[in-house]
Amino acid sequence: MYREVKGKFVKDLDPEIIAWGREDIKGPNQPLIYIYPQPGDDIKKKKFFAVKDYEKAIFYDKGELVGVLGGGLYELEKKAKIKGTEIVWVDTSLLTIQWGVPQSSGARTKDGILVGIYGDLKLKISDAKIFYNDIVAGREGWTVQDLKEWIMSLLQTSLRDIFKNYKAKEVLLEERERIITRITSKLTEEFLRYGLTLETFNLLGIKPSEGTEKLYEVEREKETITDEMKISELKKKLDEFDVLLSEGKISKEIYETRVNRIEKELKELENRIS
Repeated sequence: MYREVKGKFVKDLDPEIIAWGREDIKGPNQPLIYIYPQPGDDIKKKKFFAVKDYEKAIFYDKGELVGVLGGGLYELEKKAKIKGTEIVWVDTSLLTIQWGVPQSSGARTKDGILVGIYGDLKLKISDAKIFYNDIVAGREGWTVQDLKEWIMSLLQTSLRDIFKNYKAKEVLLEERERIITRITSKLTEEFLRYGLTLETFNLLGIKPSEGTEKLYEVEREKETITDEMKISELKKKLDEFDVLLSEGKISKEIYETRVNRIEKELKELENRIS
């Protein structure tokens, strides 16, 4: 059906070459696929098709998959220049998607608090065939906005499955990093099933029901004050051990054991309130 051609010079907009002639469209309307032929196209007049390094091309013969091709120039064989040949280009470059789940339709915590969440993520279409078959599923066009809407459905389900295991206090104060790790792990696994590779996932903000955040801010302040008092007490103990060692009332071995323990606890407390 085709063969790769090496060393051929290609002119822009060569009438013999089929290629994805992209318009400079950024943002939600940026297309992620291009299908040939379009109405009015005549494959009989074409000799080659080109695939850029940041694209994959899926080649079909009368609906049957022939191959998935990476960057290069390919010559069409005579038997491919007929009705029924279809080539689908897929954008495999890195995509950045801003996402957000409003609090009104957000994830509910273990103690019944509705939480809104927002952030961003970066991903690539890593398996063009799976993506085209399972997500695009026969649609003639697919944009960044279409992908975002598909992702949001998956993301909301994942968030609800995870947040229901945590109380609002844990979400806001104690378990944020662990929750981000769990979401990233779950989404990475889910995305791979659909030919997507998650590069980064950022949870930039969590918005609980009105009044809940203030309640936990007060609690956070109380915990910080308590930790600061503990830090002050531990520093006094260090001074006391310095005096005991200088006066010869404790051995150096006992001094080092106890001081090391205190310094470790000090570091943990200081990291927690920083």
